[in-house]
Amino acid sequence: MSGPAPLPTGTPLSYRLVFTSDWHPGTGTGRPGDVDHLVNRDADDLPYLPAKTVTGVWRDACEIVARALDGSSDTGPWQGWVRFAFGSQPALSGSPTTTRGTGRDAAGAAGGKAPSPPASTAPPVAAAVSIRAARYCDGVRAVLARDSFVREAVTFVKPGVRVDPHTGRATPGMLRFSEQARVGSVLHGTFELTGAASPGGLASAAPLDENARRCVTALLLAGSRLVEQIGGKRRRGNGRCTLELPSIIDPTPWWDWLETASPPPPPAVDAAPPAVTSAVAFPVMPTPWPHAAPVPGWEIARLSITLDDPLLAGGRQLGNQVMGRDHIPGSTLLPGVLRRLGPAGQAALLAGHLVVTDATVDVAGERGLPVPRTFGAVKTEPGRIINRANTDARTLETRKIDGYVATTRPLRRVRPTLSVHTHNSVNDTMQRPTTDEGGGVYTYRALATKRPLVAEIRVRAGLLPAGWAEDLSGSWVLGRSRKDDYGRATVSATPVSPPAPRARLVDARRIVVWLVSDMILLDERLRASSDPELLREALTRELRLPATALKQVGSADGRRSQAFAVTRTESWHTRWCRPRPTLLGLAAGSIVTYDITVGDGSGGITPRLDPTLVAELETGGLGERRGEGLGQLCIAAVPGPSGGVEDGPEVITRFADTQEPAEKALAARTEPREAAAGAAPSTTIPVGGAGTADTRATNTDILSADDIALIAALRTEAWRAEIARRAVTVATDPDGLRRVFGDGVDKIPPSQLAQLRDILPRLADRAATEALVDKLVDPSRRRSWPDGVGRQLEALLTRPGQVWEALGWVGPAGPTAGSQTHEAPHAATIAANLRTELWQEAVQTLVLTCLTAHRRNREAQ
Repeated sequence: MSGPAPLPTGTPLSYRLVFTSDWHPGTGTGRPGDVDHLVNRDADDLPYLPAKTVTGVWRDACEIVARALDGSSDTGPWQGWVRFAFGSQPALSGSPTTTRGTGRDAAGAAGGKAPSPPASTAPPVAAAVSIRAARYCDGVRAVLARDSFVREAVTFVKPGVRVDPHTGRATPGMLRFSEQARVGSVLHGTFELTGAASPGGLASAAPLDENARRCVTALLLAGSRLVEQIGGKRRRGNGRCTLELPSIIDPTPWWDWLETASPPPPPAVDAAPPAVTSAVAFPVMPTPWPHAAPVPGWEIARLSITLDDPLLAGGRQLGNQVMGRDHIPGSTLLPGVLRRLGPAGQAALLAGHLVVTDATVDVAGERGLPVPRTFGAVKTEPGRIINRANTDARTLETRKIDGYVATTRPLRRVRPTLSVHTHNSVNDTMQRPTTDEGGGVYTYRALATKRPLVAEIRVRAGLLPAGWAEDLSGSWVLGRSRKDDYGRATVSATPVSPPAPRARLVDARRIVVWLVSDMILLDERLRASSDPELLREALTRELRLPATALKQVGSADGRRSQAFAVTRTESWHTRWCRPRPTLLGLAAGSIVTYDITVGDGSGGITPRLDPTLVAELETGGLGERRGEGLGQLCIAAVPGPSGGVEDGPEVITRFADTQEPAEKALAARTEPREAAAGAAPSTTIPVGGAGTADTRATNTDILSADDIALIAALRTEAWRAEIARRAVTVATDPDGLRRVFGDGVDKIPPSQLAQLRDILPRLADRAATEALVDKLVDPSRRRSWPDGVGRQLEALLTRPGQVWEALGWVGPAGPTAGSQTHEAPHAATIAANLRTELWQEAVQTLVLTCLTAHRRNREAQ
């Protein structure tokens, strides 16, 4: 099927939204006592359109196109291509697409809503098109980042009322205020043809052939022409826009092609578990691990992960809330690692020779580890954190703390930032979020930290080709909802040396085991259990100690030698589209202390730890699903009653209290709170305060004509808002009224001053204005005005510079309070032009505001 050249696969392509009216990307929230409906803002505090909003509107437009191309058929090929491009909707009808009005019967229509159709039994199909959020371009963001005065004019507050349908009048108590983004905005975003829809698995999605790409391209292009409104209140005049695809310069060939095209059915997606065939070139399988013979060493790659979007991974669902974790689980990183390492990495994983650790926040230049559960914050002393394993805490009331710590002293603690995002699913029939057919409002709590996240990829030496770590660097997409608003990350991989065995552990008599990830252990019936005794047995077995060599130490002298917590691991088998069993285990941060004693069969000799086996255990992990990062632990040696050595992380062995004299000034530090309204895009840097460098492009030559017009309009609106604010300040000050009207204004009746309203519309004609003012203040009149008032009014209404002096705005470059406009090139020229352009409006605003204040003052007297 020949035709125009389609869009490529795997390449981010741009789209533009040009707004021809004010628009409202709502959040569903407000500020009590101020604004009822706020706009959605990104990390730069600028309005933006979330990807889910753009995707939903674009899909609706493509559904209309598909119905028109398929004619009267409800299951035509084009509707199948809509499902292929945007993914299935299993909560809705089982048909390829669910469109407005589809599936309504007589009873449903009479009741005012569509009945819920039976959910499809087919597994969900992922979208073949990934659409990202729409934001202002980098040039506009850079200009607004430098000028907070202009940035405040990006939005304005619009009042509204609710009209009673019976009386036709405003309903009492229903005055509301809605924040709006201004007309003329041009938002830029990207979309990508990711490949054939696939339910997942170890391999990446198959690439689309040319015919499939041509069908998807034609559908997206035709749908973009039907996108006319977007955002809140779009049926009341808000959100008028056009959706443009700059990648397609001339759409005419596509219209000709669509008239005669006979599209094939979209590629089928087989959700069944794939059979292993000889076409998969697996290397020779390594010997299962652990080995009976001495094991080889490890190769380790350190991943530094920078989040470009918030990331939603793991966690649990509570009602309509999805609670993401404060780290990236190894199970989330594993598919991306295997795709980049190829069959050799997959074989290493199956043989137990590959470990992907959790990605945790960077703390003091190292991978943060979960806070030990023996740590607690003293409730009566804010900022004080103690280690109850090393401190007598019988007289202290403590609470559990979260976050991640470094292994060395002084104590450094970081709590990653989690941002909350609210979305909705719109019912196609009712055209609003409802709980019918899987719709409604739901909330995501996602990881949005600005600190790098650190993970480690560990593999047996020699199993992967040299330089394998370089294949892990690049752009990744991780977690849930990764086709739109979440999951983009930049990964940098660096080879590191494995830790050397710690020789001092040979003399250890008491050890502290710190679980730095969740751990799953199986009992004698092969069921996951949270019994701490299983941990002791597993340690004894892996460290090759006598069965009774490790004795768990109880609490003594007010010190807690152990602190356990139970966790529950739930996951989903993407390849089979089935949930995995729920597994109980020991939670990360758990602490347990053991004494190494003379066990049975040791001949009266105290067993000794093998440092090599300890290093092997700390690297490879313990328990089940170690390849996914579970079962990671750290072993430290501490002195016991019978002596012994001290070796291991200082945060375990030595840290006791943040209020010790040497560490009093180094209390636990947390990550600075960041903007939780949205995600920081990959091409931008959050706007900081004074002294913060902004490295984005600032050359206005890269701005389009629409962007330049938008900035000019925003600057004009900012001046208008400032004029109104200063006019109110002057009018409410008695001295300000005298500066505007002159001395003796109190002697003039309000009816006489009201004649100024007839002069204000004629300010453009200077000669006519002077004649009217002279006539108004003529001293020969019976009720003449004081001479000071006449001179002051004549100067105000005829001299362009007088109004700016009255407003207290005489700087060479316009407003400087809270802004940096004086640093911009040609700022003085821009300000002079705006003073000329807005002079008449400034005079009218100042005079009318002062007249209103003067009248109210007289009425109050």
